[in-house]
Amino acid sequence: MRYSINTAAAAVLLASVVPAGAQTPVVWGGPYGGLNLGADWGATPGSVRVAPNVAAPGGSSLDLTNHQDTTVTGGGQIGYQYQYNNFVFGIEGDIKGGGPSNTTTIGAPGVPGVAPGSRFTTSSDVNGSVRGRIGLAVDPFLIYATGGVAIADARLKASYAPSALTPGATASNSTVLIGPTVGGGLEYAVNNNVSVAAEYRYTDYGSDHVHLGSVPVAPGVSAPVNGRVGLRDNALLFKVNYRFGAPPPAPPMPVAAPAPPPAPAPHVFIVFFDWDKDTITPQGMQIVQQAADAYKSGAPVQIQVTGYTDRSGSAAYNQRLSERRANNVAKALISLGVPQNQMAVSGHGENDNRVPTAAGVREPQNRRVEITTP
Repeated sequence: MRYSINTAAAAVLLASVVPAGAQTPVVWGGPYGGLNLGADWGATPGSVRVAPNVAAPGGSSLDLTNHQDTTVTGGGQIGYQYQYNNFVFGIEGDIKGGGPSNTTTIGAPGVPGVAPGSRFTTSSDVNGSVRGRIGLAVDPFLIYATGGVAIADARLKASYAPSALTPGATASNSTVLIGPTVGGGLEYAVNNNVSVAAEYRYTDYGSDHVHLGSVPVAPGVSAPVNGRVGLRDNALLFKVNYRFGAPPPAPPMPVAAPAPPPAPAPHVFIVFFDWDKDTITPQGMQIVQQAADAYKSGAPVQIQVTGYTDRSGSAAYNQRLSERRANNVAKALISLGVPQNQMAVSGHGENDNRVPTAAGVREPQNRRVEITTP
């Protein structure tokens, strides 16, 4: 197995990828770039032919070993994608180092012009491709197919063994092969910028002829040697991509603060009075006691003590009577432990009747003091 790439850069990027958890729908469109690392297994079929010569009027040929070879491959890729709903279309170019290699050793008795022990090596070290991509986004995954044109170097090297006519020599030549490549993969969005993918591709680069110099076939006579080298390979790649300019994830939807609870309704205690009286009755004193208990059970707040009268009597007299009633209730509250500075005491006379009446009507519901606590 041959290791022909520097994997340090790939390792650095892989180590920097930290899974990010759930996010908003992924935006797959836009430019991106990244690194790839994986395995390549393939074959470099080839052959060698010595031109017709005095030793072999028909020439001679030899098919080279066509074994599968496996190597590590890796490099980088750049691309651009356009997303329409859940469909993603794009174009990607990549370049990788690493490829298969095979060596064939000529056994005895050899072939005319090629001594036993000579070796022929076919190899490929660099390849790249330009491909289209089409995919279906199923967040956070992208399932895609890819296909296009691939290009690779292919080399044929001859190491001629010594013979009676030559002390031995080497010759090599390379060519560029171009062929179709197809495959597919599955990509996962770690977040809206970083994704990882697993991809498989098959490529048939075809073959081409190369010239390998000449070999001596008789004293003073040489014959040209031509070779053919090809490349077919499979690649399984792990890819890390960074999408440039992808929008940041949308901020989480704000959670509405709960509505504040409604303010409690004021609690009103009503103390009723006899006609033309400002003295608190025993029943009224029970109401005053309830109001004082309610005040002392909660936080100290100001309470309203407001006196009223019915509409019998003059307005001026009724005003004074309502004030006396309110002051008497306030004094009773003070005696029960309600601080004087926590009360607002006032009289409204015959205004704000509880039961609307005509002037001069002695309505018991209107002869009252209201104790209001917030």
